[in-house]
Amino acid sequence: MPHKTPPSQPRRPYGAWLVRALLALTALGATSTALTAWAHGPLTYAQVKRWVRDYHAAHPGREGDINAKSSDQVAQDPAARRLLSICGRHQRPVIPILAWEYGGSDHPWIKPGASALAYCVYTPVRHNSAHWRYNASKGRVTADIYVRFPDNNPCRNRHGRAQVMACLGDPSNIEILVDTASIHDGAGAGLDLSEASTTLRLIEPDGKTINLVSES
Repeated sequence: MPHKTPPSQPRRPYGAWLVRALLALTALGATSTALTAWAHGPLTYAQVKRWVRDYHAAHPGREGDINAKSSDQVAQDPAARRLLSICGRHQRPVIPILAWEYGGSDHPWIKPGASALAYCVYTPVRHNSAHWRYNASKGRVTADIYVRFPDNNPCRNRHGRAQVMACLGDPSNIEILVDTASIHDGAGAGLDLSEASTTLRLIEPDGKTINLVSES
C-alpha cells in the first residue's frame, strides 16, 4: 500500500497534501468506497486474483479461510495479512473461493466462480460509525458492504441488490457476509453480538447505499 519514492526522484512533501485531500473528500461527502478505492488504487484486480489463487493452492479447504484465523495465526502468515489488507480499516474481505460457513454443517462458499473476487464488509467497532452500527435495544447490527473491483464484478451490469444477490452462487452464501458483519460476535470491539440480527446495506459503485438483506 504505502509506496516509496524511487531513489532517482526527489522526495516530495505529500504528507500534508494527503491529509488535506482526505479532509476535503470527506467534507464533500465522499463515500468510504471512493476513499478506499482511491487509497488502494495501486492494487489491481489481476494482482489480487493472483494472490487469492496462490493462497488457495497453498491452503486448501478451511485452512484458507483468512477470516477464521486467530490474530496469532495471521501474525505468522504474511500472505493472509496481505489479503486482509485489500479492504479498508474496520473492514474484512470475504473472498468466496476462500470463505467458509460455520455452524451445523460447515461448508465452503458454494460455486465461488459465479461470484465477485471479493466483498468488503464493515465489521464491529466500539462506537457506532457511518458504516457499522449496533442498536442494543433492538439487538440489530447494520453494516455496509461493497464489491471490491466492481468493474470486474460478474453482475456489474445488474442494478440494485442484484449486483450482489444475482451472483452469490447460492442463496445460502449470504450468511457468510452476514456473519462477517458480526465477526467473532463483536468480541474485538467489546460487544456481544451472539444473538444479534443483521441488516446489510450495499454501497454501490456510484456511492449510493441501498438495503441488501435484512434478517427478521
